[in-house]
Amino acid sequence: MLANIQSAATAGIDAYPVEVEVDLVRGARPGATLGLPDAAVKESRERVATAITNSGYSLPGQDTVVNLAPADTRKEGTCYDLPIALGTLIASDQITPVRHDDVAFVGELALDGSVRPVRGCLSMAMTCRDAGCRGIAVSPDNAAEAAVVDRIEVYPVNTLADAVGLITGRLNIEPHRVDREALFRRDGRYQVDFREVKGQEHVKRALIVAAAGGHNAMMIGPPGSGKTMLAQRIPTILPDLALEEALEATRVYSVAGLLPPGQALLTARPFRSPHHTASGIALVGGGVNPRPGEISLAHKGVLFLDELPEFPRRVLEVLRQPMEDATVRISRASGTVDYPCEFILVAAM
Repeated sequence: MLANIQSAATAGIDAYPVEVEVDLVRGARPGATLGLPDAAVKESRERVATAITNSGYSLPGQDTVVNLAPADTRKEGTCYDLPIALGTLIASDQITPVRHDDVAFVGELALDGSVRPVRGCLSMAMTCRDAGCRGIAVSPDNAAEAAVVDRIEVYPVNTLADAVGLITGRLNIEPHRVDREALFRRDGRYQVDFREVKGQEHVKRALIVAAAGGHNAMMIGPPGSGKTMLAQRIPTILPDLALEEALEATRVYSVAGLLPPGQALLTARPFRSPHHTASGIALVGGGVNPRPGEISLAHKGVLFLDELPEFPRRVLEVLRQPMEDATVRISRASGTVDYPCEFILVAAM
């Protein structure tokens, strides 16, 4: 029996729908996973097999073929574990789904069958909503993040057994709710405050003008004169994040895996201060599997470069085009991804 489970994957800070197809075929190549999977996706077969047996189900006697469509897009990460496991159980006639066409499933499986969080869940929830899905099932650690998206139900599933109960209709899971307005009403979003600075009136006036106009700034002075202290407090005098700005900044942190578990939204403007030994890739992003760099993590906030002359010239040169375009484009043989990077640059020397 052919099983089709809806899921999603990320590309940059955006996501796209993925259909996980599972079928049992005699004589198929053992461990056949199609759709340009990376090593983490290929290893999912062992995680899924162990999670299925430890959850009280049996492995199918035939060879399993898994196809991740669209098959011409490279797949990476562990977010396909849960839909592959559900597809395997459906294809082997161990469960009968009643609600799987309009609910997407995303999550990594532990060997005991528990569901672990994955990166980029916010973008996946937005994509599944736009694709017509009524709901999305995720790890409880991802539930608050995904529930920020409106017009889609978010079902937290702790284990593979919970996901089976949801897809078969035997378990009633209440959708996770988040009050977005309450998130922005919280006090103490910053641990420091610009009002704490005593004296330095001429510097504070200059930084207020820079913050008001979104201008970059350079501070020059001897060590201990308060340059770093002032820079750390600039986000506290910037306007509060609007919802769309908060969503965009949160998506960057989500795909980077830096969003704290259970946190729904970034409501404070980010402040990033990379060390002067940081490489160009660490600053602008990249890698074999591209990840956001410091300039994207500072999106809608402040990027502080302390001891500016200590940064290599080639590292500073790579900032020019992203600062002009407010977007950094990372091109690799496997494809091209764009990350937003609209920030205020503050340097000190």
